[in-house]
Order: sequence, then C-alpha cells, then structure tokens
Amino acid sequence: MDPLIVGLDPGSTIGYAILNLDGELISVDSIKSSLNDVISKVSKFGKIIIVGADVDPVPKMVEKFSSLTGAKIVFPNGNMLFIKKRDMTRGYLKNKDIKLKNRHELDALAAALIAWKSFKTLFNKIENEIHDEKISKEVKKLVIIENMPIKKALNKIC
Repeated sequence: MDPLIVGLDPGSTIGYAILNLDGELISVDSIKSSLNDVISKVSKFGKIIIVGADVDPVPKMVEKFSSLTGAKIVFPNGNMLFIKKRDMTRGYLKNKDIKLKNRHELDALAAALIAWKSFKTLFNKIENEIHDEKISKEVKKLVIIENMPIKKALNKIC
C-alpha cells in the first residue's frame, strides 16, 4: 500500500486532503460524517503514515485519527492565519485543475501541505540515497512510522 499524508480539518463537516510522499494531491473532500467513515474512505488510497493539523494545540479528533491509524501527527507552531493558508493552497493548486469547495477543504489541504513540507527534506535525502522508487517508499515508511535511521531501514528492506 502506498504511504499517505492526510491533512484533517475536524468539525461537524470534516475536511480531508490526501497527498502522496511526493506531495502530489490524491484527493480532497469534505463530508458530514463520522471520523471512522473518513478513515475508511482515506484508507482505500493507501497506508496513512502522517496526519497534519493546521492549528496548535492539535484538535482531539486529529489525535484520535492518529491513534486509530498509527499516523504521526504534524502541526504548526501556533495557529496559521487564514490568509497564509489561502496563499499556500492557491500557490499549490495554481497549475492544477482542482477547485476547493469550502473552507474545510482549504484548511485540510493546508494541514496536509504543512505535514508534507515538514518531511520534504528527509524524503529528498532518502531519494538521493536510494534510486529505486519502490524501495525508497518502503524506507520512508519505516523512517516515519518506526523512527528508524535511513541506513537501518534500508538494511531491513534489502
């Protein structure tokens, strides 16, 4: 299963955005449903290894999502202003044919981008050391999920 980064905007309407480890948008949506339904929908795309929030402190629903999926939580230092989230998501979607339907999706995408950017340098380092895409994905999963050093993760896979 492909490793995923999920940005989550909790509430009565739950917004979620799914990125792969290359930062490519897989899906963005918002639904009036339960957290378990969101986990079920998102899990169809792959293995959730990182969940992002756009606020500090992390909402209880994001903590529960993390607990149920085993995903590592990433959040900003302090709350992000709406203008910053809007600019971040606009820049990201600039050349994509994707329109966000509401604020929940915008917040979820911002949260996913925060999470992805926090690991981007590490992911680039792994890709520079390992030129096989399949092995690189597996190493990234072990490094994130098990907090394993790159070399040890590579040895475990190969």
